[in-house]
Amino acid sequence: MPKDTLGDLMKSKAKEVDIIFNEVAILKNLIKEQVHPLDLVRELLSNSGAKEVGANRIEISYTKDKEGHIFTIYDDGCGMDFTDNVKNPGRLDKFLGLGLSAIIGEKADEFSWKGLGSKLSFHSRRVEIETCKGEPSPSYFVRINEPWETIESNNVPRPKVAEYPSEEHGTRIRVVGHPPHRHDQPFTFSKIRAYLQHRTFAGYTRKRENVPQIILSVLGQTEDIGFGFPELRDINFDICSATGLDLNEDSKTLYIYMAPKSHKSMRVLVKGFITWEAKKYGLSEENLNNGLILSVKGIPYFKVDLEKYGATSIRTARPGERNICLVIECEDIQEDMNISRSALVDAPSTEELQNIVREIFLRIESSQEYLAFRSLPEKQKRYKQSDILLEEKRSIDNKEQNWVVYEKPGEVPLVLLREPKNEQEVNALIWKLEALSALPFERFRTLAYIGAAKGPDILANFQEEKGSEPQLATVIEIENNFYNYTSHGHAPGQYPKVICWDIPGKGRKAKINKTHKPYKYTINCESYQVHVFVLKYMEGIKVMSREELDEKNISL
Repeated sequence: MPKDTLGDLMKSKAKEVDIIFNEVAILKNLIKEQVHPLDLVRELLSNSGAKEVGANRIEISYTKDKEGHIFTIYDDGCGMDFTDNVKNPGRLDKFLGLGLSAIIGEKADEFSWKGLGSKLSFHSRRVEIETCKGEPSPSYFVRINEPWETIESNNVPRPKVAEYPSEEHGTRIRVVGHPPHRHDQPFTFSKIRAYLQHRTFAGYTRKRENVPQIILSVLGQTEDIGFGFPELRDINFDICSATGLDLNEDSKTLYIYMAPKSHKSMRVLVKGFITWEAKKYGLSEENLNNGLILSVKGIPYFKVDLEKYGATSIRTARPGERNICLVIECEDIQEDMNISRSALVDAPSTEELQNIVREIFLRIESSQEYLAFRSLPEKQKRYKQSDILLEEKRSIDNKEQNWVVYEKPGEVPLVLLREPKNEQEVNALIWKLEALSALPFERFRTLAYIGAAKGPDILANFQEEKGSEPQLATVIEIENNFYNYTSHGHAPGQYPKVICWDIPGKGRKAKINKTHKPYKYTINCESYQVHVFVLKYMEGIKVMSREELDEKNISL
């Protein structure tokens, strides 16, 4: 048999067949791809904000009742006409249609592509639409009962359209019980506002003419939420014109406005800022305004992985994702967004976008501006330390500064330290007195300084007086001014001794008992007695001013 006979035979018998598909099933799966419960509001707001609609005012309201979550959106735009003609559909026909708008070739508005807003509306118990194009067009009222239940039964929803005399132009869409299964707690005003400002047309990231007023009402609270991504509204990116970067040391912020150096087939812009002052800008996961956010046609849709897009030190601790507010603007990626617009699909353009942004991050992280930004915390720390040192030096030279002096009969008075301001200076004073054998104890030898963060302050071999019990490695708590023992959370059985600089009469909460020694007090705590030794009242310890030192010719 000739070699080509079998192939020719197969070709002669091959025929084209129709692919089996179910339009209702497609619609159902499309709707179920919704990621965020507020995606409906995002899509309806995009419809109202399109330049073709021409709205000057958009109102978004939310409430909740026994039927579930209720969303209403109103715009004073051009309204929707209705033809009830498949070959010549009006705007209302397209909204109610099962088709996918621009994806099947229909002329679409600025942000429309897959008719997602109308489809998500069907995921509800009821949809109500009021719309009018103004004179001489009539007004239309549409009601769709149980659209999701109908779709779940593999049937197509049947809207009821009523026609009325013409009214003012505009459109109001009310979606009741969206999604039908959700009966959780109502959304708060702050949660919806954060979503609108950072994930919808309300948070538009580009410049725009004819900016609409956007009013949000949640459970009776109403506010004009403004227009544009809030964190970017007041930034003048012209300051970045030379290198694409501008470092403001005062605000500890690096502003970024950077496109690819060489011409690319895909138009990409990375803009925003990184900062060491996240709280100043209110950056947080809850506010949806930190990290790297993808904006398509000016609408910020979702965060993308900083690591995948080439961020290295910026992503980690320099300054870390919580201190980043950056937006990638790219119109050319829209067709590779998934059906719910909450992620990108695996496609060549997705990989190209990542490569372009990687190139931009490489330029940022190798720039002098970024390296200077990285060093700001250390620089600020040095400035702060310098200020502290200057203040301490001024304090030392101040005539009002008091000094601790040790006087021993027959010897020249010795200045030990300024009057202690903190626990560390009390420690220094103790060790100086220990070195001079000036502590009024039979034996005191410091073995270790542990520090309050880990437990006791000092371990010391201690004997209070001749004949008393020698104590090896006893625990001693150090205080500056002693007010209260129990407030420190120490167990008296573990910390039975305290050495402090002073024991003020005012503000003290612990009840103290005097002893025959002027520098020793006791506190009764449950079955233990705590001994408190006060340095200020020990023999030979004096507190003198600078003037008194000068009068006695005592030098520092």
